[in-house]
Amino acid sequence: MSEPATTLEPSNIRASLAYAATGGDKYYYELATPGSEGRNRGGGSAKHEMTVFDGRAWPEPISLDVHGFELRHSPLPPIDFLDAASVTRLYYPVMADLAERCTGASRIHIFDHTVRHGDPDVRRSTGLKPPARGVHNDYTHWSARKRVRDLLPDEADELLERRFAIIQAWRPIGRPIESDPIAIADARTVTAEDLVPVPRTAPGRVGETWRALYSPRHQFFYYPFMAPDEVLFFKVYDSATDGRARYTLHTAFELPEPRPEAAPRHSCEMRLFAFY
Repeated sequence: MSEPATTLEPSNIRASLAYAATGGDKYYYELATPGSEGRNRGGGSAKHEMTVFDGRAWPEPISLDVHGFELRHSPLPPIDFLDAASVTRLYYPVMADLAERCTGASRIHIFDHTVRHGDPDVRRSTGLKPPARGVHNDYTHWSARKRVRDLLPDEADELLERRFAIIQAWRPIGRPIESDPIAIADARTVTAEDLVPVPRTAPGRVGETWRALYSPRHQFFYYPFMAPDEVLFFKVYDSATDGRARYTLHTAFELPEPRPEAAPRHSCEMRLFAFY
């Protein structure tokens, strides 16, 4: 089943989003060795046609703590995103400052980033990853705390006694997004019953993510033609239980009636701890 058809404003679109299929084997994800792509195994996917609303045209301000995501403007310094050391040296400090202002956290700790490209030939020559399709959230209650312990073991006991969040910061590289944009669900439309825990294995590490079961309640947003001077912050975990947004469902998706001449998506996402 899919969402009933609705009358759309000109800025909103309909798109097919891949959810976890109900029933069958438990879903899990294998992250392959560097230079190769991971594999989703078991459970399968079910596509549903959904309304994806234009966040630029939404009548109310969209914020990180209420909706789970927020668009910020920030110039992109000249960076070679194929050079991880250059990204760490030049990009991380800029993004740490922006993340501090966006989240209100007292401490920001950036712990990794991923560069993606929509062109398979480019991926084969560079080792970049493809856009991540499939409605999901990157951390669960268990894996978020485990990530703190894995990366900051000497401080973990103290840090986990107070509020912390894991935030992603997503930005286009080189040119505005013309294909495979990212859709984010309003956190207020997602419930715990919509989430399926997914073991995520990688060389030397075991984690856990959430895939999503379809619900007609989900309300997705995107920002058309996001430019390199725009950054989309979104929560993938917040330990606070006071009613603010705790996590978001998100996915790359194919635009309806894609243009053959549209440029492949090139983007960078980084993950960071926000400690309060």
